[in-house]
Amino acid sequence: MIVGAGIAGLTSAWWLERAGWDVQVVEKAPSFRAGGYMIDFFGPGHEVARRMGLLPALEARRAPISSVTSVDSSGRRRAEISTAAYEAVANGVISLLRGDLAAVIRDDLRAPIRYGTTVSAVDDGFVAFSDGSTGSFDLVVGADGVHSRVRELVFGPSSSFVRYLGHHTAAFSFQDTELSARIGYRYQMLTVPHRMIGCYAVRDGSTAALMLYRSESSALPADPAAALRERFGDLGWVAPSLLSVVPEDVYYDEVSQVDMPVWHRGKVVLVGDACGAVSLFAGHGASLAMTGACVLAEELSAGHDGAFSRYQTRMKPAVEHTQEFGRRFIGWMAPPSAWRISLRDMAFRLSGLPVVRNLIRGSVMPDVDGVLTPAAPAGTAA
Repeated sequence: MIVGAGIAGLTSAWWLERAGWDVQVVEKAPSFRAGGYMIDFFGPGHEVARRMGLLPALEARRAPISSVTSVDSSGRRRAEISTAAYEAVANGVISLLRGDLAAVIRDDLRAPIRYGTTVSAVDDGFVAFSDGSTGSFDLVVGADGVHSRVRELVFGPSSSFVRYLGHHTAAFSFQDTELSARIGYRYQMLTVPHRMIGCYAVRDGSTAALMLYRSESSALPADPAAALRERFGDLGWVAPSLLSVVPEDVYYDEVSQVDMPVWHRGKVVLVGDACGAVSLFAGHGASLAMTGACVLAEELSAGHDGAFSRYQTRMKPAVEHTQEFGRRFIGWMAPPSAWRISLRDMAFRLSGLPVVRNLIRGSVMPDVDGVLTPAAPAGTAA
């Protein structure tokens, strides 16, 4: 039983069913969650996708982003880093919507997904579901994200494991032909101390937006759309247009990391953000989620005894390293002062120089090499 049909859960299902498991998936959302925010997909997850035979499908969904551009309150360009310069920093990167990555995995999956359902009780391999049904399983995989219900039921309250990073974030998309043409296929962002608002056109003619701001409290507002209008209402550029179309069901969450000493208990094991969320600041969440799912399946195939411990031993150092990187990266993604914003923009402007590229790589790219081994199972498309 896999709880959660995000990237970690879908990838776990993919690898486990190909290793001979009879897999079922439940997801509390009422339907598949498409869209989402843009991610830069590379690192070990890229290699996992290659082994799964999914790279051609991912390349077909690649967002045609030409640059990352910092603008001022009037929309004038302050600084820019081209896609070519960025790809020189992040080798093999594919920029695409998070939902597109999930859709590619889902479309290559055999396992049934039961939407609108989560777990209400977990006792080792026995699971009770929110729809009143029950089942007994040889393996229960909690892949249900930062706010994992499986983790809460089996390991304890979120307050024991979740580390708040002092920011809230929101993401949504909408149809606006005029604004989409104005923004174009480049990620443009307006940054002021402790606040960032960014947007970019996507292939279907819609525009996607990402907002990030500093908050002393991790508590989520009762009305996220109203909170965004209050926080960003004084900004110029396209902020008024974005705030006028914030949907009531906007994706909105705290920015947090998950730090757990042990990721497994009995027949239950956690994967992805449920045990090792690295946060929006770190990126690499999708890459590490896919890597963790692959490593778990590999260790189970090598022998059930000790498989969970071996899986954690391989994955946890990479997660901890990336989490530490994410805490450092706050100063790049959400600069606390005007001079820090200027420093970041200067790095963008000089990104064409090899020496600056090396500095950027060392500053913003975590080292997660060595997690995968040559012996990892080779995926074969269904």
